[in-house]
Amino acid sequence: MYKQCINPSDSNYKRLAKFFAKATYKGECLEYRPNKFTNYVHLKNPPTEYFTVKSTFLHRFVYAVWYDTPLKNTDVIMHTCDNRICISPRHLQLGTIQTNNADRTRKQRGLKHK
Repeated sequence: MYKQCINPSDSNYKRLAKFFAKATYKGECLEYRPNKFTNYVHLKNPPTEYFTVKSTFLHRFVYAVWYDTPLKNTDVIMHTCDNRICISPRHLQLGTIQTNNADRTRKQRGLKHK
């Protein structure tokens, strides 16, 4: 079970709700696909109470606001579903570069085959 999001009247929650409203379920994943999509979705001007940067990835914003957790630049938000466009808070977990690399190796993702 995960913690409920912060106060629904909060502006960050309202911003988060807009992304959720535009997302669609594919299996258990909540996928957000904007018109112009490359790989990860960039979010400009993230809330300063969670970030010290001028832009971040959408899944990082979702995690920070949903779990009310400020993120450091070195924090990694991992997708347990391995779906890069999933923004379901249930599929996002806080990690490090080391835990993310270990997860990649364990799941044999990103390996180049000859």
